[in-house]
This record gives sequence, C-alpha cells and structure tokens, in this order.
Amino acid sequence: MVLGFFKRRNDTTPYTIYQSVAEASRQPVFYETLGVTDSISGRFDMLITHAVLVLRRLARIEGERREEAASRSQAFSDILFRDLDRALRDTGVSDRKVPKKLKLLAEAYLGRGQAFGNALDAGDTEALADALGRNSGGIVFKADKLPEDDDEEGASAMNTMAVAAYVRAADIAIGSQSDADVLEGTFAWPDAQQFAAIENRAPAYASAETPTADTDDDASAP
Repeated sequence: MVLGFFKRRNDTTPYTIYQSVAEASRQPVFYETLGVTDSISGRFDMLITHAVLVLRRLARIEGERREEAASRSQAFSDILFRDLDRALRDTGVSDRKVPKKLKLLAEAYLGRGQAFGNALDAGDTEALADALGRNSGGIVFKADKLPEDDDEEGASAMNTMAVAAYVRAADIAIGSQSDADVLEGTFAWPDAQQFAAIENRAPAYASAETPTADTDDDASAP
C-alpha cells in the first residue's frame, strides 16, 4: 500500500509506532504460556490486537494535535498493510489472490477494532475474552491452507481471560501516557508475563488493574 498520507515525507514516527506494536505483539509469553498459536495466524492476531489499542489511543487525542494524530493513524495503518501484503506474498499467496486476502484482513482489522473497543469501553474483561476467542484462528490465512503448520485448535487453546486482562491493562497504560509521548511512538506496554498465572475463567478481580503473579483470575467475526 502506498504511503501517501505522510504529512512530512521524512517523518519516520509511524515506523516507530509500528515497530513498537510489532515488538509488543511478539512477547514470547503469548505463544509459550498463554496459548496463542505460534504461527502466522497467531502472530497476526496479536499484531492486530496491539494495533487496535494504538488506534484507540490516537483517536482520543483532541485539540490542536488532533489532525497530527489522524495523520499518524493513517500512516501507521498503511505501513501495517504494506507489511501484511509482503507477508502474504512470502507465504506463497499468488499476486491474483493478494488483493482479496488484504480485503479480508482489512475487514478483520475493522471488525476487531469495534468488538474489542466495545468491550474495553464497557470495562468488561469477560466480553473482551469472548471477542478475542471469536476473532482468533487465522481464517484469512487458512483459506489457502497457509502456512501448513497452522493449528486449527489454536482458538480454543488460547487463554483468552489472561490475554483479555493484558489487553485491558495495556489500554489503560497507554491511555495514561501523554499525547506527546504517544505521537512520538513511545508506548508503555505491560509485561505480558504478569498475566501468565490467570486461569482461563472469569477473573476474581473487578477492576482493570494489572494483576500480580499470584492473582486467580478465550479473526473472523466481531
């Protein structure tokens, strides 16, 4: 996708934002402990989840920097989809099918943004966990049975309560940062390891505070 929305041609901040999102989504605990499938589909799930959080935060910027935030959001999304285009081609999707796949990915992107956003706005961890479970599984990539190692049981294996608790904590953490930091691509992502002890059931805590290790506490359709 052409990056024609940069306000300044030499503005590298959207790349910084994308790098932050990518690094946060690759935290090993997601795949080693929290049951996210370690495949292209699973990594897509986590990448989009973090991207949704960034777009939510940028959308809350008002005043004289609102236009700048909107420009950052568009440029970030352009970079994201250019990377997804490359990923599809690298996994063997034909040039003829790439546009269709990207359309499905865009629909998943928008659908998750709405589903996750509604649950986050309501402060409902269980609803968020349900949305995560419904939207995981890599349907877009599995349409061509790519990659071969995709696990069809990935959605049910995810500890969605733990991932949901992480997502809520991340939304709160970056929401408390200054607009200036966010616009520069600095995001205070939580350490996902803190959520590894949460059981895959309704949490025992009612608030969205970051749980401790001894706290007891599942894309296709929004």
